[in-house]
Amino acid sequence: MLDTGIDVPEIVNLVFFKPVYSKIKFWQMIGRGTRLCKNLFGPGQDKEHFRIFDFCFNFDYFRENPNGIEGSGGEALGTRLFKSRAQLLAAVQQAPGLEPSGALRTALTSTLHGEVSGMNPDNFMVRAHLKHVERFKNAASWDALTDSDIRDIESHLAGLPSQIETDGIEARFFDLSALRMQLALIEKDAGTFESTRKKVIEIAACLEEKDAIPAVKVQLEYLRAIQTTEFWEGVDLAALEDLRIRLRGLVQFIDKSKRKIVYTHFADEITGVRDDTAIYMPKMTGNQYAKKVEEYLRSHQDEIAIQRLRNNQPLTPTDLQSLEQTLLSIGEDEGLRLLTSMLHLHEVPTLAHLVRRIVGMDRSAAKAAFATFLADRSLNAPQMRFVELVIDQLTARGFMEPAALYEQPFSSIHADGPEGLFAGKPNIIDGLFHTLEETLPKVMEA
Repeated sequence: MLDTGIDVPEIVNLVFFKPVYSKIKFWQMIGRGTRLCKNLFGPGQDKEHFRIFDFCFNFDYFRENPNGIEGSGGEALGTRLFKSRAQLLAAVQQAPGLEPSGALRTALTSTLHGEVSGMNPDNFMVRAHLKHVERFKNAASWDALTDSDIRDIESHLAGLPSQIETDGIEARFFDLSALRMQLALIEKDAGTFESTRKKVIEIAACLEEKDAIPAVKVQLEYLRAIQTTEFWEGVDLAALEDLRIRLRGLVQFIDKSKRKIVYTHFADEITGVRDDTAIYMPKMTGNQYAKKVEEYLRSHQDEIAIQRLRNNQPLTPTDLQSLEQTLLSIGEDEGLRLLTSMLHLHEVPTLAHLVRRIVGMDRSAAKAAFATFLADRSLNAPQMRFVELVIDQLTARGFMEPAALYEQPFSSIHADGPEGLFAGKPNIIDGLFHTLEETLPKVMEA
C-alpha cells in the first residue's frame, strides 16, 4: 500500500486491496495519485485525473466513520517477546496436556524470571513498577500464572529494560515467529499459524542454499523436512520449540539482498465478527512442488520419455501423457494448478520444453546435431567457438530460441550476431538457425 515516502508522479491508478481505518493514512494513500505530471499522455497532455479502485469499501467506511480509527503505535520486539512468552507459559501451565514433558514450561519460566531478575531497581523506568518487579523476581511467582498475573505482567513488566544479554536481532525475530505459531496452535488460529508457517518454510528454503556453512550443513536434512507437508502433520508445541532452537541461530546466514524475510506484528482493530466458510489452504506451495518435480526428473533420466528429450528425440503422445500424469501426481490434489503455474513461471510453451529445460540436452546429442559445423574446416577459431558455445548452452539450458544468438554470451564473440561473425557464409547462417530449430523439443502427431 502506498502512503508516506512514495512520490511517483506518473501514477494514474490507485488500488485499495485492504481495509484502511486510519483517516490520516487513507488520505496519504489518495495523495499518491494527486501528484502533478506534465506531458504524461503526450506533448501538452498533462496528468489531469487519476482513478481509484476500491475493492474493500474504504470510501463507504469513511462516509459512516468520518474520523476513522487511529491504531496504537507498534510495540518493541522485546516487549512482544516478553508478552508472548508469558501468554504461552500461562497456557501450558493451565493445560499441562499441551506439553506433557514440561521442558517448554521450564525453559519459559527460566527465560522470563531471568529477564525480570536483570531489571535494575535504580533505573527510573523500573523504579516506577518496582512493586511488580520485586514480586516476579521471586521464582515461585511464575509457577502458576493466573489471568490477573498476565495482566500485571503485560502492564507493568513487559517493555522494562533488563541487563541480561540478548541475542542477534534475526534470532529474536525468529523466536517471535515460533512463539506466534505455538500460541496460534493452542488458540486454533489457523490463519496466523498458516501465514507464519509459510514464512518458516521460506526461511528453510533460503537456508538450504547455504549448505557450505557447517552449522547449516548439520541441519540440512531437517531443513528439507520442514519444506514437506508431512513435517507439519500433527505438529505440536514440543516440535515447534525444537524448530525454534534449531533454526534461530541459522537465520543470520540468509542473504538479505537476495530474499528478505518480513516479520510483522499488527495490532488490528476488530470492527465486526461474522461466521463464514473456512478458506481452503493448499497442502503444497509452488516452490515445494517445483523442487519435487526437479528432483524427480533429475533422478529418473533413464525413463523413456526423459531419455528421449535429453537425446533430442521426439516424444510420442503416449510418452507425453505418461510424463504429464506423473508430474501431476507429485502435486497431489493441486497437481494441475501447480504444474500450470510452473509452466508459466518458466515461460515455456509445453511440458516437453519444461522437462528439457530442467534436465538439459545430452552433450553427445547436441554435438551430433551440429556435427556438420564441427567438421567444417573452413570455420575460423571465433566461428568454431561460436558453434561450441551453442552446444554448451544446449547442454545446460536444454533448448534455445534463435534470438538468444544475439545475446550474451554469443554477443561477446561478435556484437553483430551470426550475420557479422559468419559474413559471406549465408549457408552457414541459415544452417545454424535451421539446426537450432531442429533441437527444440517435439511431440509426434497421434
